[in-house]
Amino acid sequence: MSRPRGWIGVAAFVIVAAIAALFVNAALVDAETHAAIARDGGTVITTDVVPANVLIEGEGPAIVLIHGFGAALDWWDAVAPDLARDHRVIRLDLIGHGGTEAPERGYSIERQAALVTALLDAQQVQRFTVIGHSMGGEVATAVAEARPDRVAGVVLIDTPPTAAVDFNTVTQFYMSPVIGPLLSRFVTASTRRRALAQAFTPGFAVPEAFVADLAQLTYTAAVGAHDESVAFRDARPLDQRLAALQPIPPLQAIFGNLDAIVPATEARRYETVPGASVTIIDGVGHSPMVEAPEKTLALIRAFLKRTIADATHQPS
Repeated sequence: MSRPRGWIGVAAFVIVAAIAALFVNAALVDAETHAAIARDGGTVITTDVVPANVLIEGEGPAIVLIHGFGAALDWWDAVAPDLARDHRVIRLDLIGHGGTEAPERGYSIERQAALVTALLDAQQVQRFTVIGHSMGGEVATAVAEARPDRVAGVVLIDTPPTAAVDFNTVTQFYMSPVIGPLLSRFVTASTRRRALAQAFTPGFAVPEAFVADLAQLTYTAAVGAHDESVAFRDARPLDQRLAALQPIPPLQAIFGNLDAIVPATEARRYETVPGASVTIIDGVGHSPMVEAPEKTLALIRAFLKRTIADATHQPS
């Protein structure tokens, strides 16, 4: 009779030990950080928010390019050089992304926006157009909320106005509070590639540089950025935030009709913002500036030309 009790005791011990190991691992993963490093041609600039990896190119009216969740400034490589022909193009890695410092906490959209404005202040940029992709559009919106007087225009690329976001199974498991930290220890390049595939149309070859960008993201940064992104949209939809600004900045929303993360129908919410223009590109997924850079550039340049013309005809 003692043997079954012995086995029960061993089994109970193993279960308790396994659970304890999961929580210890979660605590260790949650404490992971990394210092700022220069990468993708950028330079580390110290701010009162965090040290950030920044790439500045060209001369002319300023444009700020803000990447999305799990990405980095190289996601703009297909459009930034063209814009830099006649603009001062400022790209940065958001907090915890790319080469920018990854702290233990402090991933709110408002803090990401504070980093953007701190960098612009450091470069003595007073007026600028802000362009954000996906979560980067939330940061762009927060920048406009913080400094509406300095924003010449806002371009949102596949940025969800509400919490209507559908991540694939790989990403959902990764974000779970206990299983996620354990999975983070065993994530391979192949797994990251599958997670990133949702940001493009089926069959699109995910650039290896983007896989490396995602590998740079600590678990703390991933969960922090994700949760704060959801909280920002839950607190108030982006279309309502932009419509409430004084003055309301010119707005261009660009969506791919095959977006597997944010339904393209969500783009229509931005039409409620006075003066907004909404364009849906056929045959493109969540990342038009990567999949269809020429079409995306044409829309951005038309928007820039229109905002300059509108500003010129404003009464003095």
